[in-house]
Amino acid sequence: MEKASPQALNLFTWGNPSRGDDAIGPKLHQIIEQLIAEFSLTAVLIEDFQLQPEHVFDISEDACIVFIDASYQGDSAYKVTPVNKAEEIGYTTHALSPEALLTLYEKTQNKPSPPAFLCSVRGYCFDFGMPLSKQAKENIKLAAQFLKELLTSPDPLQLLQYAAEGNSYA
Repeated sequence: MEKASPQALNLFTWGNPSRGDDAIGPKLHQIIEQLIAEFSLTAVLIEDFQLQPEHVFDISEDACIVFIDASYQGDSAYKVTPVNKAEEIGYTTHALSPEALLTLYEKTQNKPSPPAFLCSVRGYCFDFGMPLSKQAKENIKLAAQFLKELLTSPDPLQLLQYAAEGNSYA
């Protein structure tokens, strides 16, 4: 029997609100919280300054995982890409990449990681003490439109796969 595709969502946002556009993740966290409340949605929403090894316990095996973070690069407001486990995990810091977190999940939980995607939102200025840039605020609005579609979708996995193929709602 084929396993049904996950319909639940685990969303991880991270960033430092004191470093300009690195606040994109925390800002989108606030917007997602409002959407969850407004539409009475069910989703697991985690916010932190960075991904930590302990976040393996926040992953549900029957959910799609969406990592949401600011990006230094990109030609569009946001980009959705699949995340696969890493071949090796770096142990020099507590911060983890999404790939390393999935690998750690598989190693500690003894099961395959669920489908995962990274939603990278383009930022421009990451200087300490700076506010969000005007461009980042616009990109947040566009990414929030996509995230609203995702949260209200009857098939989030299909929507994430569609977006990862380069299709945009912006």
